[in-house]
Amino acid sequence: MTTAAESSGTVEGLDGDFIVDQATDEVLRLHLEKFEGPLEVLLYLIKSQEIDIFDIPILKITEQYLRFLDLMQEENLEVTGDFLVMAATLIQIKSRMLLPADTDTGEEEEMEEDDPRLELVEKLLEYRRYRDVSARLLWLEEQRADWYTRNVKPVVEQPEEEEEDLLEVNLYDLVTAFRAYLRYFSDDLFHTVQGEGASVDQKIERIEELMSTHGSIAWTDLLGECKSRVELVCCFLAILELCRMGRMRVHQHGAFDEIRLYPAQQTAAV
Repeated sequence: MTTAAESSGTVEGLDGDFIVDQATDEVLRLHLEKFEGPLEVLLYLIKSQEIDIFDIPILKITEQYLRFLDLMQEENLEVTGDFLVMAATLIQIKSRMLLPADTDTGEEEEMEEDDPRLELVEKLLEYRRYRDVSARLLWLEEQRADWYTRNVKPVVEQPEEEEEDLLEVNLYDLVTAFRAYLRYFSDDLFHTVQGEGASVDQKIERIEELMSTHGSIAWTDLLGECKSRVELVCCFLAILELCRMGRMRVHQHGAFDEIRLYPAQQTAAV
């Protein structure tokens, strides 16, 4: 593929007119393997010469592109079909641009509106957009590779629990619950430990200690600490005594719900 300009020893190159020699050919050879397709070649030729992409000098670009294909063949690089299709497209556009315009019939205005370069310009602009986005994504990937993050669990705010109305537990409810709890105990479950004793006063201290630490305690958890029926009865009597002295209140959220023991001052706030 040799143009008329080349046969005379001169061709319009990347930086204006230059004589085709080994030095100028080397400029294109340095970029041969970097181009991913014909559109990339055209964008390089346009950018290197600061050409307006909307007013491409098609004759100049076509000659340079054909020279590029010659260099690919000289370097034994495969000239794929898409490169040849672009060459044919450029030659076709060049031929249409060389056709004389009939100014008498107004065809000159029609040719301006139907510029044969428009489709090529649109393809170049679209390709350049995708290429720039791809380069941006690659840059972001390289930047992200230098970041190291800790696996931190997100802080999830717990929804505030709505305060529920507490029901007062009377003596009858306590006795009923105590009897129900006793059904789970059998004499076979207990054995006598010498030297171990239980008193109501000890249980009062234990109950107040638990309420001071936890704020409130479940009825079943307290009775579950008892190791004998005697200790169980002492614990129940301690509950009754604390209620009588006004130092403790017994509540539940609803009928048949869990019975909980609260310090008197805490239930007063509720």
